[in-house]
Amino acid sequence: MSQFLAACMVVLLAIAGPAAAEEMSKIPTARSESLELPGLTAGCHICEWRPKLNQMPAGEACGADDSGAARIGLFECGFSQDCQRECHFLHCGISEKTQ
Repeated sequence: MSQFLAACMVVLLAIAGPAAAEEMSKIPTARSESLELPGLTAGCHICEWRPKLNQMPAGEACGADDSGAARIGLFECGFSQDCQRECHFLHCGISEKTQ
C-alpha cells in the first residue's frame, strides 16, 4: 500500500511540477530601477541626472506667507553623477503640471 502511495505521489509531482512552474512564471517580478549607468570597470558607477518636479518650502527665494510659513516653490530634483540628491529652484508658486 505504501508503495502505491509513493507511486501516486511521484505521478502527481510529475504532472503538477511543470504546471506549478508555469504559474510561477506568470507572477510579476519586482522591477528594479537604478539610476546607475554601467561603468568601464566593475564596481565603477555613475548616476544619471533624471530630474523630477517637486514642490517644497522655499522661504529663501519666495518669502513667507501671512502666518510666517515658507511659501511653496517648484524645484527640479534628481541625482548628480556622484549619486548625491540635488534640488534646483525653478520658481515660486505651484505648477499646473504637478497638481
